[in-house]
Amino acid sequence: MQLFIIQIVSVPDHIRPRVCSLPEKTINPRLSDDLYRLRTFSITNKGVVNCGDSIINRRSRSNTSVNSMTSRSNVSGERSPFDGSCCGSGYHSVGSDSFDSVNESEIPKYRVITLGDAGVGKTALVSQFMTSEYMNTYDASLDDEFGERTVSILLDGQESEMVFIDHPASEMSVENSLSTYEPHACIVVYSITTRSTFKTAEEILNYLWNENYTKDKSVIVVGNKADLARSRTITQNEGKGLAVAKDCKFIETSSGIQHNVDELLVGILKQIRLRESLEKKKSMTKEKSKMKGSKTSLRLHFAKEILQKICLNDISKSKSCENLHVL
Repeated sequence: MQLFIIQIVSVPDHIRPRVCSLPEKTINPRLSDDLYRLRTFSITNKGVVNCGDSIINRRSRSNTSVNSMTSRSNVSGERSPFDGSCCGSGYHSVGSDSFDSVNESEIPKYRVITLGDAGVGKTALVSQFMTSEYMNTYDASLDDEFGERTVSILLDGQESEMVFIDHPASEMSVENSLSTYEPHACIVVYSITTRSTFKTAEEILNYLWNENYTKDKSVIVVGNKADLARSRTITQNEGKGLAVAKDCKFIETSSGIQHNVDELLVGILKQIRLRESLEKKKSMTKEKSKMKGSKTSLRLHFAKEILQKICLNDISKSKSCENLHVL
């Protein structure tokens, strides 16, 4: 019989094997006050291109170009700490050394109100605006996410913040919404499957028209739930005709299958920027006229604008109605 003697040897503290030192809970960059999501888009001849989302440090946010962001995001060749995380492979993580620091107040902020009947998908659209990830917009729990939600967008090399104001139709009237928030733009949403929601959208547009809101601000008519083609009761021509009659833009979307959702988001921002640019040009024209001390040139300028509007026939209006990248 053989006897085996096992000797127990204590291991000194300084050579004990290492154990995992990671925190028990994973860190979600979306929940940090210092980090935020920046959605990046470009406009090409083929339309809107989604260039992905980035996680940015607020302390080092900057107005920069798409090219500079994508080229700097992983310049060291090291693996991004966000790879394999909730951000996925389509995201860039940008640290404090990737951007030149700027004052946060330099980032323009725009307010957008969503209007329309209950159940047309306003909250679902806004939820999908927040991320490039697919949202199950048929999930009933999204109905509790109404309120004010902010998304940051990089377009044409300039970053902007858009605050979407989404209150139930029964909670706040159109008049109160406009007076309370003084939005830069609004979207009027109806469901292509429900005639009553289209009538509500028409009533809202009539109010905006009578208050000259469609003349001074950007208004986009949105026919949502375009994926439910078999249940359609509102034709595309009906929706477009309503938008043309009220000097608005028009688009059909589906938050359920992400159809034209990015196009609408980028279109809203583009319309706001175009309006701003137009107002600046008008202001400069007035200032030049005052400096010259001549009212004749100013009158000729406005007369030319009126003639252009009169000569613009319904066909050209209809064509530009669906182009959200021009006024």
